[in-house]
Amino acid sequence: RGGEVEDTLVQYLVVRMDLQKDMGWPLGSVITQGAHASAKALWELKDSDNVQAYMAKIDSMHKVVLGAKGEKQLQGAAQKLQDAGMEYRMWQEQPENMPTALATMPYPRSVIKPVLKSFPLMK
Repeated sequence: RGGEVEDTLVQYLVVRMDLQKDMGWPLGSVITQGAHASAKALWELKDSDNVQAYMAKIDSMHKVVLGAKGEKQLQGAAQKLQDAGMEYRMWQEQPENMPTALATMPYPRSVIKPVLKSFPLMK
């Protein structure tokens, strides 16, 4: 079972923790940023084999939500993904045009986990 879990397709989200802690956003609004990023990534990457396989098991999707201290750390996560050649989408809250969260294309856990290992689980 260990190998099976390790190769499960997982979508990673990285959400700015400062939205709630420093800017006073309600928790629901912060959660919404991750939901927007996830929907954007899945829709814009819908033709990829990974998204097709992930969505084929819609009742058993796996997501991991990580926290970024602020915009700079969120951009750092984006750079790590870009450097690794991994697809992701950034959510920009409007009308401020402020990056608040990103979501990756679903990847095997064993492939994506090492790329974002420096980011803590969001709490």
